[in-house]
Amino acid sequence: MATAAATLSDPAIVGAARRLRAISWLLEGGLGLGVAGSVVAIGSVHPWAYVPLWCLALALGGLLLLRAAAIVKLRSLLGWTDFSFHPAGRWLVLDATPTYGLTGWTFDLRRAIWLRPPLLVPGLLFIAWVALQLAHLPPSWSARTASPPDTARGLAFLVTALLFHMASAAVLDQREARERFRRLVAFVGFAIALVGIVQLGAGAERIYGFFQPLERGIIFGPFVNRNHFAGYMLMVVPTGLALLSHAWSRYSARVGDAPNARRRVSALGSAQGAELLYALLPVSVCIAALVATTSRGALIAFGLSFALAGLGVRRGGRGVPAWAIAAAFLLMAVSWFGIERLAIRFGNISMDAPGRTLVWRDSLRRMDGLWLHGGGFNAFASAMSGATPWALPRGAEPWPAEIEQARLAGRPAGVRIAPGVPGMTWYREAHNDYLQVLVETGLPGLALALWAAFAVFRSARQDPWLLMAIAGVLMQSAVEFDLQIPAIAVLLVSLAASRARA
Repeated sequence: MATAAATLSDPAIVGAARRLRAISWLLEGGLGLGVAGSVVAIGSVHPWAYVPLWCLALALGGLLLLRAAAIVKLRSLLGWTDFSFHPAGRWLVLDATPTYGLTGWTFDLRRAIWLRPPLLVPGLLFIAWVALQLAHLPPSWSARTASPPDTARGLAFLVTALLFHMASAAVLDQREARERFRRLVAFVGFAIALVGIVQLGAGAERIYGFFQPLERGIIFGPFVNRNHFAGYMLMVVPTGLALLSHAWSRYSARVGDAPNARRRVSALGSAQGAELLYALLPVSVCIAALVATTSRGALIAFGLSFALAGLGVRRGGRGVPAWAIAAAFLLMAVSWFGIERLAIRFGNISMDAPGRTLVWRDSLRRMDGLWLHGGGFNAFASAMSGATPWALPRGAEPWPAEIEQARLAGRPAGVRIAPGVPGMTWYREAHNDYLQVLVETGLPGLALALWAAFAVFRSARQDPWLLMAIAGVLMQSAVEFDLQIPAIAVLLVSLAASRARA
């Protein structure tokens, strides 16, 4: 039997609750703005986009502090309880039960103020390790970065990612907020997938029709590189599948047990049927766009993570039809964009692989003296490809002033040519995020990165669709540098926090 709910209309208490509600709404809105805005802004790889992203992350950090203060204040006024706003918004209802019929904003003051998302501890330790590379240490300590400006910028991105992670843990702790966030991700993915498909069909060379990337390549959606678009879809598709699975469960409850075809078709006109149809749309378009990229690493990662999600879904006994529907969409997308086209792309692996493997082998050969501390976070280009000017023989024409200054300071002033491939200049990235972490931060940094990956996997193991999203992008990172694209990193850390614990 439901107990009566107590009501409060004290202006001070209601005002404090309204402040907490406003802060919570601002946090959720800021998180959504960061996730959607970062990808729309060409992946936020340019200063005009990533500097505002830093500022937004700092604002989210400030809101987290205000949220904590508001919770402490309400606990002192109400105690450790839950409360809801009455639909009229003028008073609060304490310990409201579902039978009371309230629809106002609800908050449980018994929840922990600071949740512990999976990347918190390894992230803080990794930030501290990178900060040491910028610290003024004794000359005997050689753990100095090859490019202080690049490492400082990388450190700012790490702090940004951790703040988004913490904000996501606070926002996505509520089921309703998680559903809204999934819908946002699915909608944004659907929109940029449509843009990418149109670009592919039109042979566009400019993003949005006006932005010309500095580097030539196959653009896709807002991304300069189609492989990065595919990496983003590796997280969007599972998020859409989670919505599809939920919609299927509601639709199945609507049609009842052992329904005939007529009941199934007529149920599509209900609210549950409409929800199912709307959930089908972004999944189908995003899978089609993913296949259209012909990104080999992403397609292999998608297949492996998809199989992993299928095992989890079957073990849990939920959402099997959603998994089967997604498999059907995948087969249709392959047929739409041509098996022959995919076969050609995968057939070129043997020709394209030497470039990447050469980078990997040569990077490992140049690790002498860097195994402990690395060459500097976000300084791969300077540490691995930078060429220090030679000391010229006496009587030779001197170097230009800027090169001579670099020589005297021991800084790289040029780019060397990769041995074994004449004419190929060195990559700015290793095209393997794990190897790049090793090169830039040494074995301790790689250990912290692997700890972070394990922590995220462990946190997501009970949610097959979340596990699929995280596994897919981490798999592709073995042959790409997805995690160095701010938009991809922001979405990843946000999803990873959705299973935070106290």
